[in-house]
Amino acid sequence: MIPKIQKKDKKIKSEMVKGSILNRIWKYFAFYIVIILLIIWLFQNVFLTAFYKNMKIADLEERGRQITNDYIEGKSIEETIRKMSSDSTDRIQIVDGMGNIIFPNDWMGIFYFTSYNRDLINAVLASVPKVEGSHYVYPIKVLDDRYQTFIYASYLGQVEDRDLYLMIVSLVEPIDSTVQIMRRQFPYIIGIVLAIGMIVSYFISKKLSAPVLDLNKTTKDLALGKSDIKFKKSGVYETDQLADTLNFLTQELSKMEEMRVSIVANVSHDLKTPLTVIKSYSEMIKDITGDNEELRNQNLDTIISETDRLTEMVNSILNVSKLEMQMHELNPEELSLKEMTEDIISRLDILRQKQGYNFIIEGNSDGWIKADRSMIYQVLYNFASNAVSFVGPDKQIIFKIEEDQESVSYSVIDHGRGISKKDQEKIWERYYTDHHNHIRNVVGTGLGLHIVRVILKKHGFKYGVESQEGQGSRFYFIAPKIS
Repeated sequence: MIPKIQKKDKKIKSEMVKGSILNRIWKYFAFYIVIILLIIWLFQNVFLTAFYKNMKIADLEERGRQITNDYIEGKSIEETIRKMSSDSTDRIQIVDGMGNIIFPNDWMGIFYFTSYNRDLINAVLASVPKVEGSHYVYPIKVLDDRYQTFIYASYLGQVEDRDLYLMIVSLVEPIDSTVQIMRRQFPYIIGIVLAIGMIVSYFISKKLSAPVLDLNKTTKDLALGKSDIKFKKSGVYETDQLADTLNFLTQELSKMEEMRVSIVANVSHDLKTPLTVIKSYSEMIKDITGDNEELRNQNLDTIISETDRLTEMVNSILNVSKLEMQMHELNPEELSLKEMTEDIISRLDILRQKQGYNFIIEGNSDGWIKADRSMIYQVLYNFASNAVSFVGPDKQIIFKIEEDQESVSYSVIDHGRGISKKDQEKIWERYYTDHHNHIRNVVGTGLGLHIVRVILKKHGFKYGVESQEGQGSRFYFIAPKIS
């Protein structure tokens, strides 16, 4: 096993560059950088002109709305127009419905682009609805497609029976030279960004993959059989969660190993005892009893009894395997817990006769529920067998069956030494056995209560134990009542 794992480890190291997490993360970062550079290139070379034009139009409309709103609200707009005109190349004027300039009326009032004829001005003004604040943006090509002028016109209202309009003429100049400069710079930008990005992404990917590689190394130690290992946390949430899970797995594997050793010891001991008895009594039948029929029958009864013990133990192991592998399907039927308890007590009557056990049925119900008869019988028998094994000095075992409007509660109560708080969860685990002396020598595979838990979980019934050391225990389950 160990040479194979070591050989596989060498193979992983040889493929580390090609298929490692570090390599994949580095590739993803590199791909992300390329995508970002492509987006920058598209904005610089494809969308920049359109973006610039839209930005100019938005700025034109914003200034037009500001002047128009100030005028409608009765504010003075002359100073605002002069300031905006001096701060930009735009020409801002107030004209009447015929295109005559009202403001400014000094030498700056010469209409921009004298080639604009009155028909064009009338077309622009006619496009504006005569509603205060309404506006229209009129595009005009100048020289070629690279140059374009936009005329903003808004309706201000009437003064002395004349319609007044605000007109702003704005030229969108070509930005070819700017784009050309950016294109020349772009290869250098690509080289610098790629170089820095690749270096940074390598170290980031190495940092991110390091915790996973550490977990992988520790996991190999676990596969090699080391049980005293601990998976370290790295501060990364996901890997810390994985480390917690693997640490929990390590603890469970250690427990399973302890339980494996325990079950091997228990089963070996429990198999050895009945086999020794069977062999001894078989030899007695052969060598001693001879024609003594009564003694021979007693010896045969002992052999049969010990064989039954072996069968019961093997069946318990097989049952728990079937239940955990979901091979045993439920066959629910209506059954009475009281009738089944009476049957179990009759099987244990030999203990009453020879050892003074006292079995009592209490409660206000016959315990009618719907469940798998053979499975629930195992639950009741295992509860009873557990109580018999740990019964108190009074040798009294109480079977209590109670019901309310919705459910039936079944309890098995003994007055033995009880169970400590720390052991009350462990008793349901597979192969758990109590190493204290029992009142009665029973087969101790540690599967009885585990079978109970598996069966009750399969039925969806609540179950548990209430116990205090020195005062006894109550094992119970609660099932829906048949209405």
